[in-house]
Amino acid sequence: MQRRLSELDIDDIVCAYLDGSSIASLAAKLGVNRMTIIHHRDRRDVERRKSVRRMTDRSVRQAAKRYESGESLKIVADRVAVDARTLSREFRQAAIETRPRRGWHPPA
Repeated sequence: MQRRLSELDIDDIVCAYLDGSSIASLAAKLGVNRMTIIHHRDRRDVERRKSVRRMTDRSVRQAAKRYESGESLKIVADRVAVDARTLSREFRQAAIETRPRRGWHPPA
């Protein structure tokens, strides 16, 4: 079931976002899709925060060594205190190949 946010909810979203809360954390807290948060932020003309890189080239190389030794993307991401999606993006940008996700099989 889709949840309709009240204007008070949207006010809270805007304030929390301006105070530094992430879109993902706000979406999880309210039980809505992150695009809902983005839509309301944009509708209220709230300026987007600049994206700050959470990892250095050195930390990406160190994470890659752990990953290449067999640790899962999730475990490595937890160890370096970033989201697995962040680590995956960093690996892509550094041309580090990742293994297929468990349970996923490429088409024959």
